[in-house]
Amino acid sequence: MIQFACDSCGKVKKPTSIWILGRAAEAVGITVVRREVDILSAWNDGDAVHPLAVHFCSEACKDKYIAELIGKKQAS
Repeated sequence: MIQFACDSCGKVKKPTSIWILGRAAEAVGITVVRREVDILSAWNDGDAVHPLAVHFCSEACKDKYIAELIGKKQAS
């Protein structure tokens, strides 16, 4: 059985829980690092196991993850 954990707080998803699913990617160039998160319109187990998938238990966790991602970008 596959378990999904929130990429922000670590909470484990229950089968009946409604979560937010996205894909995160980073492209490193010679002078620029580009990070992006695309939020998908609905949860799909097939998309949830994608290597670039990110899982969030709430809007607050999604917002925290994105804020940390942007913060890392600014610090680079």
